[in-house]
Amino acid sequence: MIVLPGAPPVTVPDRVTSPDGWLAAIVDEPWAGVVLSVDYTAGSSPLSTAANVRRMRIYRTGPDGVKVAVRGTAPAWSVEGIGTAYDHEAPLGVPVLYSVQPEYTDGTSGPVSSLAVEVPAPAVGAIRDLWLKSLDEPGLSVRVHITSWGARESTARQDIAQRAGSPFAMVGYDVHTAPAVQVVVDVPPDQVEQMRRLMDAGVLLAQTRPGYQQPDAFFVPGDWTEDATGKLGSTGGYAVGFTIAPIERPDPEGQPMRLPGWSWDTVAAGFESWLAVASSYSSWAALSTNGRT
Repeated sequence: MIVLPGAPPVTVPDRVTSPDGWLAAIVDEPWAGVVLSVDYTAGSSPLSTAANVRRMRIYRTGPDGVKVAVRGTAPAWSVEGIGTAYDHEAPLGVPVLYSVQPEYTDGTSGPVSSLAVEVPAPAVGAIRDLWLKSLDEPGLSVRVHITSWGARESTARQDIAQRAGSPFAMVGYDVHTAPAVQVVVDVPPDQVEQMRRLMDAGVLLAQTRPGYQQPDAFFVPGDWTEDATGKLGSTGGYAVGFTIAPIERPDPEGQPMRLPGWSWDTVAAGFESWLAVASSYSSWAALSTNGRT
């Protein structure tokens, strides 16, 4: 089942597991994300209260020590002590710590499980060095080549008033606005339609390699431009220009899990019956992540 013609094929990379065996992570390198699987019936010592787990919360802690909820797991539902999640927002090229805690039917919480992984950043010298990720439609996310990265501009927020009898003005001030930057990227012809849809996909996340010293930024594209870099209709690429004006990270509370190229709509379109679905996947976890677990 293919959602986007240019979507990378599903591969099953190395699996990292927490010491207790309950939390597992697989780095989904083609999409620069992390598949997270929770199974409280697994491991050498399954959780004795696994049957009473109804929800779970997964958090990510980066090198800065800030702990944030993984979108889609604030909270996520658990079926018989098993649940899955997908983190499409993890920082690139640095180790991160994931921790999960179960919530029981009576509202109490269980033990915390943790593990660490690293999502690879575009390698030094790689042509495509910028990820543009969609929060609502991860399958639209693209990795493109930066051709121009303008100066970071941060606007002052000040109120200035003249003081009678004094050569000095009064200044009321607040913190500067988040730095905005004008960007131009090169988009291959086979990704142009996807890029056009991405520009209308709402909140995006821009990520580069750590060496660029450009922090991850959530933003909503405003005006944008598209110019053919070669003769129109040739095999040349397209130059797409837009402004990254950072906004706060959208609240992850109560958001559903979103996985690149996979949803209940695609399941319904690809199978004639639930029996066909059940016979194609070995477990609920495998179905929910299209075999990525």
